[in-house]
Amino acid sequence: MSAVKAPAADEGGRRYLPAHNVFSRNIADRGKENLVNCVCKFSHGNQNVALPDGLRPGFLSGLPMAQLDAVLSLAKHRQFRASSVITNQEDPAERLFLITSGQVRHFVITNDGRKILLNWLTPGQIFGVSAMLSTPFQYLASTEVLVDSCALVWERQSIRELISSCPTLLDNALSIAVTENIAWAITAHVSLSADDARGRVAHLLVSLASAIGEATHDGVDLRVLNEDLAEGANVTPFTVSRCLRDWGHAGLVAKRRGGILLRRPELLLAG
Repeated sequence: MSAVKAPAADEGGRRYLPAHNVFSRNIADRGKENLVNCVCKFSHGNQNVALPDGLRPGFLSGLPMAQLDAVLSLAKHRQFRASSVITNQEDPAERLFLITSGQVRHFVITNDGRKILLNWLTPGQIFGVSAMLSTPFQYLASTEVLVDSCALVWERQSIRELISSCPTLLDNALSIAVTENIAWAITAHVSLSADDARGRVAHLLVSLASAIGEATHDGVDLRVLNEDLAEGANVTPFTVSRCLRDWGHAGLVAKRRGGILLRRPELLLAG
């Protein structure tokens, strides 16, 4: 089953902008409005000079300060509105992105028009790694913005030049591909193949709690909709509602407006 480009709207009716339109508008609006509470650091010439405090991207780990400065100096800072699409599947991979604030998510659209959700990404993670390949390639998935976000962006030519002078970047990207992306894909495929519907929803909740959950004194707060869980676990929204109701009666979860509180996420996989 092959994938096709993202449509103008998803099945919920939300409108999406193609990636090139997102970039055109953000370039034009740069300096005129601040879409997010940006914590990136700039010089007087609006050039990146440092990462936000506390952000330690694996992609940039192990770089001496001089090389880190050189890498950051070639990045452009971009802001993206919620519900826009930054990259479209099958478009040429022309840019590499490092999220500095907000949250994005990968997805694909099948030939029959179904939207398949993939992994969620948070600050410090990268996407668009196809732009690092020596042979021009395409984006394998689309990337949508879940909340207003910003990112550091490298053009393909720039990142290819940086790889030559900073081979650690390629090592880091390979490590991320294996330990994060491939590991996630294997876990998701095993769950879809081996678990029943209830087990798939449970595995997805636990995975999302680790990736995007916010720890509170009551448990783990997860800002995710029933429809997202249904698409991610390949079940119906009714099945998700039934699972959450049963787990709620058992004291494992609690529904909140726009999200779910996981009180005992470790027990979801116990049955």
